[in-house]
Amino acid sequence: MPPPSPGKTLRNERNYPYIVELAVHTHGLDVELSRRVMEFHKSRHIQPRYGRAIARHFSYRWCFADLPTAIAFIEQFGGELYKPSI
Repeated sequence: MPPPSPGKTLRNERNYPYIVELAVHTHGLDVELSRRVMEFHKSRHIQPRYGRAIARHFSYRWCFADLPTAIAFIEQFGGELYKPSI
C-alpha cells in the first residue's frame, strides 16, 4: 500500500484531532508492529487514519476521532498524544 499523500495526512490530522505519535526504528515500522496496529483498528471497526511521518524523529502518527481510542492505542503500543505548538 502506498503511503498517504501529504494533503491527505494533513486533512486526517485536522479532522481526527487526537493524534498519537509513535517512535519507530530508523528503518521504519516493522511488519509485526504494523500487523498489530491494523488489528487494533479492525477490532474497533475503525479505518486507520495516518498523520504525517516525521522523518527527523523517526516517528509515525495515527489520528483518532476520540480521546478514549487514542488512549487505548497508547496503552497498547506506547507513543504520546501529540500536542501541536500553537
